[in-house]
Order: sequence, then C-alpha cells, then structure tokens
Amino acid sequence: MEMFNFSTGETNRINLALGFIGKKEVDLERLADRTLIVKTENFADECEQLAAYYAHLGLENGNARLAYNPSANGNHKILVNKAAVSGLSYIHTLVTELVHLGNLSQYGADHGNVYRFEADQAIAEYYYEFLLWSKFQAMKIATRAHALVSWHEVNGDAPPADGRYQFAQVAFAVDDLNAGLQRLQTSETIAVWREEFWDVLEQLVFYFGRLAFYQQTARPGDLDEQFPAEAIEETVGLDNCLALYAALQSARDYPRWRAEKQGIRKWIVAMQEQGKQRFAPQV
Repeated sequence: MEMFNFSTGETNRINLALGFIGKKEVDLERLADRTLIVKTENFADECEQLAAYYAHLGLENGNARLAYNPSANGNHKILVNKAAVSGLSYIHTLVTELVHLGNLSQYGADHGNVYRFEADQAIAEYYYEFLLWSKFQAMKIATRAHALVSWHEVNGDAPPADGRYQFAQVAFAVDDLNAGLQRLQTSETIAVWREEFWDVLEQLVFYFGRLAFYQQTARPGDLDEQFPAEAIEETVGLDNCLALYAALQSARDYPRWRAEKQGIRKWIVAMQEQGKQRFAPQV
C-alpha cells in the first residue's frame, strides 16, 4: 500500500492499526498493491478532479474521499483531508475508507459496476442496506483500530500480558442522533418524514457501530446511559431498532452480510412502517 505525505511515525501507526483489522473483515493483502493513500492539503480541489471519473457512491464524507475502481484489477485511491484530521484521527479516517473499499470490492464482484446502477437495480440488489451495513462495519472496525493504537501510544509496544485491553469509561456521542430523531418527531408530512428517516438510519448505524466494539449483544442501554430509548420508541419502535442492531452485529463480514441482508431490510421496513402510522388517516 503506497502512502504519500505521511511521516514515518504516522506510517508506523497506520501499519499497527492495519494489524487490528481481521482478514475476513478486509482482505488487505488483495488490495494493498493496488491502493494509493494520499494526505492532502488540497482536498476540495482533488475531490473535484476525482468527481469527473468517480461518481459519489453514498459513502463520502469530509475527512476522506475514496476512489473505488470497479474493474477486477483496477487501482484505487484514498484522499485524506489534512485539514479535517487531528491527533490520531487519521487512523480512524483511513481504516474507515479501507473497510468501505474492501466491502465494495466484494459487493462489486457479486453485482457488477455499482456506478451504473439505476434506482430499481440498487433496490433489488440491497445496495442501500449495503451502504448502511458498510458504515456500521467501518465505524466498528475503525473505533477498534483507533482505540488500540491509542492504548499503545500510552502503554508502549507490548500488548497486555493477558491479551485483554482495558479502557476507561467511554462516552458515546448522541447529539447527531438526537437531532435526527427530533426532526422525525416534528416532521409535518410523510415526504419529509421519509427523507429524515434515512438520515436517522445513518446516525443509528454510526452510533451502533461505536458501541459494537465494546459489546457483543444488542444492549446499548447497558453501555450508554444517554441511549435515547424513548425517542426511538416514539419514532420507529425500540424493538425494531434493537433487532436491526442485532442483525448488523451478526453480519460480521461480507459472507454474513449476504446471509443477513434480508433481515436487515425487514427491520428497516418495520421501523419505517411503524413511523408512518402517525400519518395514517384516522377512522
């Protein structure tokens, strides 16, 4: 894997972080020789240049830009926004993009060139559920890599003697999720509600992805006392939401994603249907 504009210390930390990614999660050996990673001060300009050749796929963010080449032996590129990362956050950012790249490579092998998908094909091939799952996986794995690299920064190169990493109390950001739930609660039309619903789904998978590094079961209230259970129950149904979390946890790699994708869609539809009931005509 070629890396440009990273210091020796940064490169060493990145290589350490890559060791915390399971081979079944991302086959880095298969991608390494075909992936260029660049930390850039001209992020916006370089993204604009990429846009002429690589359309948005629904995974873009302000920290990095992935240029996924759908051809079997194509070369990939990851731009890291130097202005948007600080401290060790480049670890989280880079691992996120590598997880997406690994997932896209496997999804593309099954379904062809995602850049050519029409809306009907995207629905038929579970593409939108795939995006949510990939964001969940990326958050879980990037949280792991960042946490373990941070642990070694404090405690040295040697792993814990018993092999178990210990962490102090952690906080889980819920502001964006709460804001999305509030917009759902105040939506005045079904059209607005549908648009806000998918934004909330994205915030949920980010939130659950962070939690998933720390727990094996779908019990967010056990870890986070700020978990917005009441707002979720009012908008999309708490049981539906926890069932979605459990399905995402079960899809630990791409083959398991294929096995779980129908269940993931099932719970998304259940959440959507429960939320839409507030707009149903009264009889």
